[in-house]
Amino acid sequence: MKDKTNRIKEDHAKAVAGNTTRPFDKTFIALALLLLTLTCFAYWNHFNNPFQYDDGFAVQNNPYIRDIKNIPLFFKDAATSCTYAPNQIYRPLNTTLNAIDCWIGGKGVPVPFTYHVSIFIAFLILGIFIYLLALKLYNTSFSHRLNRYIALLTVGVFLLHTANAETVNYIYERSDLASSLMVVVSLCVFFYFKNLRKYQLYLIPMLLGILIKEPAVMAAPFAFLYLFLFEENLGLNKLFSSATLRVLWKTLPAFMLALAVFAIEQNMSPSRWAAGSYLASSGSSERIPYLLTQPFVMVHYFNNFIFPTNLSADSQDWPLITNPLDEKVVFGFAFICFTLYLAYKASLQAKTRPITYGILWFYLALAPNSSIIPFPEVIRDLRTFFAFIGLTIAVVWALFLVYTKYETAISKSIAFKAGLILAISLFFMAHVYGVRQRCEVWGSEESLWKDVAIKSPANGRGLMYVGKILMAKGDYTGALDYLTRAKQAWPNYSYIQINLGVLYNAMQRYAESERCFKYALQLDPQNPDSYYYYAFALMGNGKTAEAGSLVDKGLQLNPGREDLAKLKTELSVPGSGKSKLQAMEDAVKNNPTADGWMSLSVEYYMNNRFEDCIRAAGESLKLHPDYDIAYNNICTANNALHQWDKAIEAGKKAVAISPGAELFKNNLKIAEDGKKNGK
Repeated sequence: MKDKTNRIKEDHAKAVAGNTTRPFDKTFIALALLLLTLTCFAYWNHFNNPFQYDDGFAVQNNPYIRDIKNIPLFFKDAATSCTYAPNQIYRPLNTTLNAIDCWIGGKGVPVPFTYHVSIFIAFLILGIFIYLLALKLYNTSFSHRLNRYIALLTVGVFLLHTANAETVNYIYERSDLASSLMVVVSLCVFFYFKNLRKYQLYLIPMLLGILIKEPAVMAAPFAFLYLFLFEENLGLNKLFSSATLRVLWKTLPAFMLALAVFAIEQNMSPSRWAAGSYLASSGSSERIPYLLTQPFVMVHYFNNFIFPTNLSADSQDWPLITNPLDEKVVFGFAFICFTLYLAYKASLQAKTRPITYGILWFYLALAPNSSIIPFPEVIRDLRTFFAFIGLTIAVVWALFLVYTKYETAISKSIAFKAGLILAISLFFMAHVYGVRQRCEVWGSEESLWKDVAIKSPANGRGLMYVGKILMAKGDYTGALDYLTRAKQAWPNYSYIQINLGVLYNAMQRYAESERCFKYALQLDPQNPDSYYYYAFALMGNGKTAEAGSLVDKGLQLNPGREDLAKLKTELSVPGSGKSKLQAMEDAVKNNPTADGWMSLSVEYYMNNRFEDCIRAAGESLKLHPDYDIAYNNICTANNALHQWDKAIEAGKKAVAISPGAELFKNNLKIAEDGKKNGK
């Protein structure tokens, strides 16, 4: 054992002695610029993507971020982070970033383009610091003339990895990207400025990261592992020795800061994952079933790194596992043990320690939401962004070591060189294509949730959103089918009940509508959306007293909800017991959007005001020229007026934009048959 330890130290000494720093050459600069160009090209079609999903709670409809003077308030009140009470959590710097981007947009309301540009710039900066981090690990472990190129390759794999497009596109998840950036900056300061460690300067970016999102506390164990593996030159076989205490003492300030700030964050958060979460809707929030499910989730995440072909914005069709002997538990546990064994073996030699560091990074980064602490989502493909930094380092370095083993043979063979270059080129081409495809999926609510419904067919939330989209198109039969299936999958999810309430109200099935709204309130009494949509429906049906009571309760929960405040104003004006149609007309005048005009167009159609239906759809097209639903509405309204030529013209445009939409084809056929038969 003593000889083995001496041999490890000799390997490390040779590696360090051989380290040299060379200036960047033209080839390196050219490759770096090529990587930058590829990354920009891959994400070029994402900058105008809309707000999606929880963006509405945290950004789009959050009144607090519309004035940067509210920034001090973000550090005092976690309720400013989000309009949905169960999602309110103390992340003041993340809310600050959202407020700054809203201010930069210059329109007084959040503009998606501004957020996407800001997030993408942070993404590129993260790439620079990953380069510095990886280069330090590689040079400390094994001196080689290609190390900086391998560090650049590591950055390329991470920036262009298809799975990371999920986080870059989802504005709400900017917290993952920003906190990851702060962790890597903290580690770079720790790695490169050894003489400044006594001043604890590396803790500053770590603190900022924790105030953005809690997993940044993992900067502490990452610093510990670096000292242990690379500076102390120890393998994991020495983990239970006095050296561990020595290293722990050196990084103790980081652990103390992590625990202190995390405790403050917990204390400042008014609620976490309350009623309405997936676990609540599934009827279980037990820690053990959640823990038993996570090993196979880890396998899924690792598979996404190798083959990111089945990514989903919402993979919530995974049931909790209760049987510890379930084959998924056994396989997942075996996988974790195997990879940790690889990490252990790699730690015994200096040049393979980046593999150890990367594997342990992967598991530590996932630990906050993939362990014994149950989260609303059992699995989420977005969670791997932070973890994939470490896994990328481990995999790229492992492949490079394989290359060095056969480097002489490869250098003598043109065929081998060409094959290697071709393989790397094909890898990046595939991921550039994958990133662009995921950006397209995130390009609209319809494409996003149809993708979710296809990949996660038992996901009640995905089915609900598809039903919601069909409802907006006026396809109430199709919407009811999807929402009914959603209710069967997740019977206790409040938003499904809310949307069923809205749909039944539009179908004039008022008793069923009220039953759904009341059940939604029972399931999630903290959700202001339940109060808003129920009150809106009652208002449209002339039940202003009941509507007013619901509005008051909703505003008590969330005084910042502008839509509830607007209903309150309308109800407080004498004689303002407006119909649903009048309320929608006022809403679109105050906030003219393509979707708002379309909803009004559908309502006009339901009230047999066909010319107004056509006019409202036309207004929608001014804002969204390729809006297929608007053309379809014009077609159906002209059908009702027996204006066949106009109906055919609009119907053809709708079908041209969405050739697979059966509803559009049917309405066009009605117009063509009407003209043919002279009706």
